[in-house]
Amino acid sequence: MNRYLKRPNDISTSISIEETGNENEEERENCTIGGETNKSKRARHGFSEVWNYFQKTTDKRNAKCQLCGKIYKTSGNTSNLLDHLKRSHPSYNQLPKPTKTIDNFFNNSVTYDTESARKKELDKALMILIATDVQPFSVVEDTGFRDFVRCLDPRYVLPSRNTLKNVLMINMYNETKSKLQTILNGLQHCAITTDLWTSRANESYLTVTCHFVTKDFVLRTAVLSTKKMLCSTNHNAENISISMRAVLEEWGLMEKVVAVVSDNASSMLKACELLQKRNLPCFAHTINLVVQDCLAQDYVKTTLGKCKKIVSYFKSSTISYEKFKADQGRDMPHSLKQEVPTRWNSALRMVESILLTNNSISNVLLMTPKAPLPLTADDIEFLQDLKQLLMPFDAATVQTSSSAAVTISLVVPLTCGLFKSLDELKSTMKTSEGHQACIFLLERIKKRLFPYEERTVTRLGTLLDPRFKKEGFLFPSNADGGTQFLQNVLSGMNKNNTMEQDNLEPSCSKNIHQSSQPPLLKFVGNKIASKVRSHQVDAIISLRQYFENENAALEIDPLQYWKNCSGQMSLTKSCALRYLCVPATSTEAERMFSKTGAIISERRSSLKPKNVDMLLFVNKNCWVSKEL
Repeated sequence: MNRYLKRPNDISTSISIEETGNENEEERENCTIGGETNKSKRARHGFSEVWNYFQKTTDKRNAKCQLCGKIYKTSGNTSNLLDHLKRSHPSYNQLPKPTKTIDNFFNNSVTYDTESARKKELDKALMILIATDVQPFSVVEDTGFRDFVRCLDPRYVLPSRNTLKNVLMINMYNETKSKLQTILNGLQHCAITTDLWTSRANESYLTVTCHFVTKDFVLRTAVLSTKKMLCSTNHNAENISISMRAVLEEWGLMEKVVAVVSDNASSMLKACELLQKRNLPCFAHTINLVVQDCLAQDYVKTTLGKCKKIVSYFKSSTISYEKFKADQGRDMPHSLKQEVPTRWNSALRMVESILLTNNSISNVLLMTPKAPLPLTADDIEFLQDLKQLLMPFDAATVQTSSSAAVTISLVVPLTCGLFKSLDELKSTMKTSEGHQACIFLLERIKKRLFPYEERTVTRLGTLLDPRFKKEGFLFPSNADGGTQFLQNVLSGMNKNNTMEQDNLEPSCSKNIHQSSQPPLLKFVGNKIASKVRSHQVDAIISLRQYFENENAALEIDPLQYWKNCSGQMSLTKSCALRYLCVPATSTEAERMFSKTGAIISERRSSLKPKNVDMLLFVNKNCWVSKEL
C-alpha cells in the first residue's frame, strides 16, 4: 500500500532531481538492497575545496596547482595538496577561485606523460642546451626560465635538477660514448693531445683528446677524458703516464696512437717515453718560447714596461679613459689592450693598440697631472719594428692551431717561412733595438724550430701533403732523409699487406707455374719471383709516381686530394691518412681548459669531477650523434 502513497515532499524531490540534468547517474539513482532503498549516497570524488585550486593531470596520478603550476602526487587524498596551499598560498581562501574554462583545461591540466615521445624529446633537447651552452643544472629552477618554457609549451613539465644530473646527463653520456666507441673501433691510426690544468676548486685535471680521419676523409677531434689525476698529489712523469695509459686502454687505442702532442714540459716528454709513444712538442708552445725569450731581453722589457704602465693608468682611471675615448673623435673608439704574461701575443695586441691611438694617449697624458710620461719618438719607432717582427709568429700560430684542417704538414714550411721572412726584415729595421731583436729571433728559430725538419712526424706530414712535398723544406738534405724513411715505411706496409693476402689466399698457381718450367729456364722464374716480392721497389715506384705529379694548389684540402686519388697510389694514401691526422699543436686540449673554466664557475664551483668529465664529453662530442 505504501508504494501507492506518495507524500508531497517526495514528489517535489523527484521533480527537482529530474529538472537538474547535470547530476551523474550514480548520484541520481538509489541503490536497492533486499528490495529496500539505500538512502546513503556515495560521496562524489573531488568534492574537496582543494580541487578549486588543483587540477588532475591526464594520468590521474598527479595534481597541478593552478596558482603556481607546481605538481604533486595524489592517490585520492588531498592532505599534501591542502598543505601546499597553506604553505605557499596562505591567503588562498581570499583569492578568487580559478575559472574553469576550455583554455585552462588545455593550458593547465593537460601535460605530457612522462613516457611520451614528446616529453623524452624535450628532455633530451634541454640536456643538450645545458651541455652545449654550459648552463648550470639549477637553471630549471630559475623563475624566468620556467616562465619562458611554460610560454613556449604549457604541456611540458621541466625535470628537476637531480633528474638532469643523475638521469638525463648519464643517459646522454652513455649514448654518445657508445657511438664514439663504434667509430674508434673502426680506426687504424689516430693521434693524441694532452695537457694538465688546475680548476677554480684547486683540483688537477688531465685532458686527453683524440684526432683521426674518418672513412669519408674528414678530420675529426673527440674528447676522451677530462679527469682528475689518479694520484692528485704528484704530477711527475710516471703518474701522468699511468693516467694516460688508463684512458687509452679504456678506449682500445693503445696500439693505434701514431704520436702524442704535448707542451715542452720535461714530465710530458718522459711520460711519452714510459708509454713508448712518439712525442711531438706543440708547435704553438715552441713559438711562444721563441718570442718570450725575445720579450725577456732588457732592451725590449724597458719599452714594454712603459707601455704596460700607460695601459694600467688608463684602466685604473675612469676619467682619463673617458678623455682618451673622447679625444679619438670616433663613434666607436679604440680600446687599449693589456699584456698577459702567459700569452706572448697579448704583448703584440698591446703594441698594436698603442700605435693605433698614440696621439690620443699623448694628448691626455700631457694634460693630466701625475700621469705617466708619454712614449718618445724613439719608443714609437721601436714598437713599429717590434710589431713587424712579431706579426709573422702570430700568423704561424693561428694557422697551426686549427682543429678542422690538416696542420702537421704546415710546421716545416712555416718554419722555413718564418726564417726567410725575418731575414728579409733585418734590413728594414729603423732602430738598433729592432735590428738586435731580429737577429736574436733568427738565432732562436735555428735553435728551437729548425729541429722540426728532422722529426719523423713533421717530415712525413710535409712530404705527404700534395701542396708541399719536397718543396716545403728549407734544407734539401732533410727532404731526402724524410723520403728515405717514407720508403721504408711504405715497404713495411706493403710487406704486411702481402703477408695478410698470403695467409688469406694460399697461392698454389706459383708452384704449378714453377713445376711446368723447363729446367734450363728455371732461373728466369726465380728472378721473376724475387722481383714480385721486392717491397722496397714497389715503395720506390709508388713514391716516384706521387712526387712526379704536379703539386696541388695551396688552397686545396690534402685530405680531399687523397680521397680523389687513383687506386695506383693506394699504399701512399694509407700512409698519408696515418700521419696527416696528427695535429701540429695541443691547443685542442688547452681549449678544453677554457671550457672547463666556464663549467666550473662561481655558480657551480662544487661540481664533482665525474660530472665535469661527462659535461665536457657531451659538449665537445656533440658531432658524434650526427656522424652515425
